[in-house]
Amino acid sequence: MERRCVIFRWEMNDVVKNVLLLFGILLVGMAMKQSIMGVNSSMGFVSGTEIELFGPLRAKEVASSIQILLSLDDVWTLMGFLVLLLGALTFRYDRDSGVARSIYSLPYSNGELFGVKLLSLLIYGFTMILLPFAYVSVTTYASILKYLPQITSNFLSDALVLVIFLVLYLVAVATFVSLASPNAFLAFMVGFAVIYAPRVTGLSNVPPVLFINALHRSGSSDFTPFTVHYIGWGLLVPLALFALSWVLIRRRDVV
Repeated sequence: MERRCVIFRWEMNDVVKNVLLLFGILLVGMAMKQSIMGVNSSMGFVSGTEIELFGPLRAKEVASSIQILLSLDDVWTLMGFLVLLLGALTFRYDRDSGVARSIYSLPYSNGELFGVKLLSLLIYGFTMILLPFAYVSVTTYASILKYLPQITSNFLSDALVLVIFLVLYLVAVATFVSLASPNAFLAFMVGFAVIYAPRVTGLSNVPPVLFINALHRSGSSDFTPFTVHYIGWGLLVPLALFALSWVLIRRRDVV
C-alpha cells in the first residue's frame, strides 16, 4: 500500500496537470458564476436575502438557478476538452517523451500504475466540476446556507448521479483513446471526435448530450437516472472501456 501511495503522490504532483486543473476550476467557476448571477438578475433576486422574505416561490427559483449550474453547455465543453488533455498527459505523454521507459522499469506492475493513473484522473475530473459548483452555490447564497439542503433536496441526488455518470464516461473515453492511440496528439483528436460527434450530428441519446439534457430534468417526478439507458452509458460502457484499457496497458510495450 505504501508503494502505491508513493506513485500516487508522484502522479498528483505533476505540475502541468495541476496547472490544467487550476485552469479548469477557474474557468468552470467563472462560467457558473456568470450563469447564476444572470438568473438572479432576471428574477430580481439579490443573493443574501433571507429565505423567509422571498417565500416558497423564490426558493424554487433559487433551486432552478443552482440546478442550471450543472447543465451548462459551456461547462461540459470545457470539461470534455480538459479531461481529454489530462488523459493524454496521464496515459500517453510519458510514452511519447520516453519517460515511460524509466517509470515502467520501477518495481511496480502495469496494473498498479494503471490503477494509480486512473485514480488521479478521476480525482481531477470530479474536482474540476464539483469544487466550483459547491463554491459558487455556497458563496452566492451564503446568508441562506442553512436552507440550501432543503432547497436542493428535490434534484441534487439525481443531478449528482448524472454528473458521476458523465465524468466516468469522459474519463473512460480519455483513458481508452490515450492507450489505444500511437501518440498524445492523435489521442486527443480521436477523443475530441468521439465526445463531440453526437452534438454535431444531433444525436441526443448518447453521451455527453444524453446526460446534459437529463440534468435539466433531474428532480422531476417522472424522471430517474436509474434506467437501463443511463446506467448502460454511464456505468457499463465506462467499465468496459476501463477493462479494455487495462488489457492494453498490460499487453502493450511502453513505446
